[in-house]
Amino acid sequence: MSRVPVRSAALQVGEFAVGVTVAYAAIGATWALSHSIWSLLVATILIVAAAIVIELRYGAKATGLVVGMLPTSMLVCGLLVAMSLVVYRLN
Repeated sequence: MSRVPVRSAALQVGEFAVGVTVAYAAIGATWALSHSIWSLLVATILIVAAAIVIELRYGAKATGLVVGMLPTSMLVCGLLVAMSLVVYRLN
């Protein structure tokens, strides 16, 4: 049995962890600097665009990174926008 699939899987998991960290850090920094919904949406669109460019440029080599960045940024943005709207309605 070859060790290549195991090494490839470990690399993809590491890329996924980096992608999640990048997405959380970017959205979190945007949220900390500006509590505006629009800035969150712009940051998310930029992260999604970067993930698409990375996927088109590197293909299967960077799938873990893209899978970490894309859904995480969209999920965190959605949660923060929903929280903002709820807090806004409570005021």
